Amino acid sequence: MRIGIDCRAYGENHGYRGIYIENLVSYLDKNEDENKYILFFNEREFGDFVPHSSCIHMVKTSAQIESISEQILFPRELLREKLDHMFFSHPYIPLLYRRKSTILLIDLIAYFYPEKHLKGGLLQYWKSFMLRHSIQSSDTVIVLSEILKHDLIEIFDIQEEKILVIPPMLSNKEDMQIGEENTINNFLLKEGISKKFILSVGELREYKNIPRLLQAYNLFLKENGEDIDLVLVGKEDPTYHEIRSTIIQLGLQSRVHIYNMFDVEQMRLLYQNASFFILASLYESSELALLTSLSYGLPITSSILPILTTIFSQKDVLYFRPMSVPDIQSAFIQMFNRPLLKGKKKDMNKYSVPAISKKLVEIFSK
Repeated sequence: MRIGIDCRAYGENHGYRGIYIENLVSYLDKNEDENKYILFFNEREFGDFVPHSSCIHMVKTSAQIESISEQILFPRELLREKLDHMFFSHPYIPLLYRRKSTILLIDLIAYFYPEKHLKGGLLQYWKSFMLRHSIQSSDTVIVLSEILKHDLIEIFDIQEEKILVIPPMLSNKEDMQIGEENTINNFLLKEGISKKFILSVGELREYKNIPRLLQAYNLFLKENGEDIDLVLVGKEDPTYHEIRSTIIQLGLQSRVHIYNMFDVEQMRLLYQNASFFILASLYESSELALLTSLSYGLPITSSILPILTTIFSQKDVLYFRPMSVPDIQSAFIQMFNRPLLKGKKKDMNKYSVPAISKKLVEIFSK
């Protein structure tokens, strides 16, 4: 079979989706010899992957994701390759492409929590229209959880049979050696981070509930006298100013450290040396947000969300009500008094690259 894979979001610069595609392509290159895989890259990412298998063929496209050329140029390029199955890593299938396809839907954040500059505008309408079109016109929709599957059925009125739940993929890059103490100390000193710090990783957008997290952290510092910093890592919404303004209002400029992105080595140092991980989200569509912390055995406190409580017990995660600042503050206090949470690494095999990639290949080959 000739199977196309949309690699226009390839590599860690494209966040979780990019790492997902990078790991999948690497697996196919090393392990697949039954099918022919045609990989579609934009010029910027084209040189980031060098295939070793004769089953891999690369195509360069100028069609950017969510662009006009994606609607006009990309369908022609796909049809030219005479594909039996096309895997879209973004949930946007060009209107003119009608052949067999599968889409990857990681979440519905853009639907429930559109970026501020999109709310009520034509661009938001177009994105919603394309999402609905792609979900309904694809042959298979891959989602990361049963809760997301239920949301799709309720919101978009599609057949349950076409939705397949495949757990999130945990990157191979997470299985690394513990960094040396000198390396860690130099890194923290360079960044101005105290030796004791709390870590939170994820997009810095409205649904992540960061202003309430900051208010609770400020109360915790004042009432408990702990000398501990807060490190936030994630892409910022440039139109969402509440996080920065809250930091200034509370006078936390020297205690809260915001980073758009770190490389893999730096993220490893953060996960290995944080006092604990905190997730204050109002919405998550899968357990993805906690997987890396669990793989490092990092203690976790999190919003009490249905998708998380059905998978992780209170022995794994200390839960709090995300709308309650006192409840989040209480979680901070309890995390310093629950040493039994430390060092409990979870079995991550079901989230491994080989396990997830094999399931994807089965879908592509049908």
